[in-house]
Amino acid sequence: MSDVLEVPPRSSTVRVLSVVVGISVAVSALGGMLWGFLAPAQQLLVVAQDRGAALTGESLHSFDGLAMFSFLSLALGLVLPIGWWLWRSERGPRLFGAVFVGALVGSVAAILVGNGIAALRFPKVTDPAVGSIVTVAPSIETPQVLIVQALMASLVIMLLAAMNPNDNLQHTDPDPDDLDVEFFPPPPSFDSNRAD
Repeated sequence: MSDVLEVPPRSSTVRVLSVVVGISVAVSALGGMLWGFLAPAQQLLVVAQDRGAALTGESLHSFDGLAMFSFLSLALGLVLPIGWWLWRSERGPRLFGAVFVGALVGSVAAILVGNGIAALRFPKVTDPAVGSIVTVAPSIETPQVLIVQALMASLVIMLLAAMNPNDNLQHTDPDPDDLDVEFFPPPPSFDSNRAD
């Protein structure tokens, strides 16, 4: 007496890929914009034409910017796949591929937008005088940081798929009639045994 479960219709692969990648890139670009506004600049002492020396403690700001971007990528790699997992009819390898591509392209968009915002905040000084202190805009220059969001998204999708009890990754609520649960009446209270 097994009923055939209705499977919701699936969208085309191009539609799933374009929707997931498009929204992931837009959200990642917003994250890059946030990074561009929050990342600290580095101050340099001009020692010669087109050469500068970092002031004491200022060299740490390049690490600060990279660490902030990595934490932002981790957060996006955690939140976005959980949101996409709620699209029940599209769960599976196709959704995973779209989330992975969206995370990679989103990381590139976040770096481009973040570096652009930071460059607008701290414009480049032309021909600074020797002995002056200039502010250099923060930037993400290492390509290794691109993989952080994609790795986190892959881990989240893998954990969500492993925790799903169904082989087809769908989760449907069972009908109350199908549940074999016996309901017992509540135990009598102390007041019910009292004779009035």
